[in-house]
Amino acid sequence: MRGLWVIALAAATILQCTVSVFALQQTQTSTNRQETSALEQKAKSGDAKAQVELGLACATGDGVPKNEGESVRWFRMAADQGDAAGQYYLSEMYFTGRGVPVDFAEALKWLRKAAEQGDAHAQYNLAAMYEQGSGVSKDEAEAAKWMRKSADQGLAAGEFGLGSMYAHGRGVPQSASEAAIWYRKAVEQGDPTAMNNLAYLLATTTDSKLRNPKEAVALAQKAVETQPDQPAYLDTLGTTLFEAGEPGRAAEAERQALKLKPDESSYKKALEKYEAAKQLTPTPKP
Repeated sequence: MRGLWVIALAAATILQCTVSVFALQQTQTSTNRQETSALEQKAKSGDAKAQVELGLACATGDGVPKNEGESVRWFRMAADQGDAAGQYYLSEMYFTGRGVPVDFAEALKWLRKAAEQGDAHAQYNLAAMYEQGSGVSKDEAEAAKWMRKSADQGLAAGEFGLGSMYAHGRGVPQSASEAAIWYRKAVEQGDPTAMNNLAYLLATTTDSKLRNPKEAVALAQKAVETQPDQPAYLDTLGTTLFEAGEPGRAAEAERQALKLKPDESSYKKALEKYEAAKQLTPTPKP
């Protein structure tokens, strides 16, 4: 199974878009010593796929002693043969400084090679590097180009990223309807961040054809169920409930968000707003 590191073009809500970097995740490699020995022989004989797998094993310490320098060596062997996975992982090592000094220029070089071969994960991360300006001049139009390539291949992160770019008008014309289309594609793959962002969009958009607070509540609840300890999702749930005319439930959701993040001023302001609206809302007769 191939691991994935991501430069997350993620947003806690549709109103913000932050970029962060995460390291190589552990992947399933050979854990049996006999299997590892056979893998080493294949790698030494020049098998690029085996070199990548052995590089992953060295990076995670799975079946062999953990050695990030060795991991880089095997990834480089595969990358030099034109293997997209080797190029992708070598880029990650340069980006995070694992086994080699941090070098964004080298990271970009190898990532671009993998992206140009059609690797969807590489295309997504290359888009994020352009969006962030890491190792390259910030270029939102170029970021959007690579994000679309990733999204068109069905990568959920790419679909979410392109949706976020449309929501903010970054590299593409701002379009709530286009944002919703791409968010929905990621939602269909179970992406909770896309659920969160689509929920916020449907609850707050001024587009009457798109606005749907009831669906927004359902999406926000599903995101919370998927990641109950994510305060931003509870905050979005509060927003959707308020827009659906339920300030009491909105206040309760916001209180839960504040329990997880007590110092967040925007949550405090939202709670005050919902509590005030709750006082003005007539109590339904039995």
